[in-house]
Amino acid sequence: MSFPVSFKEFIKDPIKAMLFLCLIAIMYLYIDNKMGYVKQIEKEDIRARKQDVRISELEEKVEDLQQRLIDCASQ
Repeated sequence: MSFPVSFKEFIKDPIKAMLFLCLIAIMYLYIDNKMGYVKQIEKEDIRARKQDVRISELEEKVEDLQQRLIDCASQ
């Protein structure tokens, strides 16, 4: 892979070459930040699914305890 800006071009106009390098760095940081958000969203999705399962289990326990309370109160 060759570098798109040759050393001769860099010597001729260093400001344009530095701006080009800055643009590449900004693009890299943008893409890296975007990938970080995607990973964070995936982790939150997994956590939400685990919480949904736990909520379902707790709802079943509450229903069971309510039924037991009703049975005890009716006796």
